[in-house]
Amino acid sequence: MTFVKATVSAAIVTAVTVLAKKYPGLGGWITALPIVSLLSATWLVVGKASGHEVARFLAGVLSGLLPTAILLAVTIVMLYRGWPFSRAVVLAVAVWLFSSILLSRLTSL
Repeated sequence: MTFVKATVSAAIVTAVTVLAKKYPGLGGWITALPIVSLLSATWLVVGKASGHEVARFLAGVLSGLLPTAILLAVTIVMLYRGWPFSRAVVLAVAVWLFSSILLSRLTSL
């Protein structure tokens, strides 16, 4: 089953990457769809996870949306300012980590 999961997941990522080369905007939009989240939830259900476990997983996904949006915004701004991709991503990941920790602490008050 692990092989099937990896194959299906890799095929989706590959298809989106190929599409994004020709149509970057469409590829980005498709990437933003909850494909990975729903696919992961599906694999959990196939693996006999309870509804409670799947709900906890999806709540974790939801808690990561704001920091991820911040990561993407920082990356976009830095790329438009002429930063190399690698530096933009390093900064964005640092901001993502900071915002994730901050959000985690704020929501646990």
